[in-house]
Amino acid sequence: MEYIHYGHRKFDIDKFVKITNREEFTKPNGGLWASRVDAEYGWKDWCLSNEYGTDDLKESFIFSLKEDAKILTITNCDQLDKLPRNEKCTIMCRSWACLDFEKLSKEYDAIEVLISEDSELYYKIYGWDCDSILIMNPAIIVNK
Repeated sequence: MEYIHYGHRKFDIDKFVKITNREEFTKPNGGLWASRVDAEYGWKDWCLSNEYGTDDLKESFIFSLKEDAKILTITNCDQLDKLPRNEKCTIMCRSWACLDFEKLSKEYDAIEVLISEDSELYYKIYGWDCDSILIMNPAIIVNK
């Protein structure tokens, strides 16, 4: 599987920011965001359809993951019920699934969400706008 990250020409491990939870939000700080090269509805598609950050699409790099990488793949809302929640999320997260990414990063190297397989995911984890992967452990990245 190959992934593409937009906004940079290459992966720089020195710029990688460790995962930390954010209060009242469905995405953490840190990590590296990408989409499958052949995603049904990836980051580039979302940017073009929303006229957002299209200048960043000029630079990108492709990478794959080590075979032993532990990836949590979320394809439906039911899976969210079994995952740890961020205790600091209260008001905004009543209708959203605010996950504890710090806990998840101890068990998984990456989280991949495939919005295209369950459109309700878009509303349950608002902010994960397209089929995307969040790399939480940079050691799994294999540069192309």
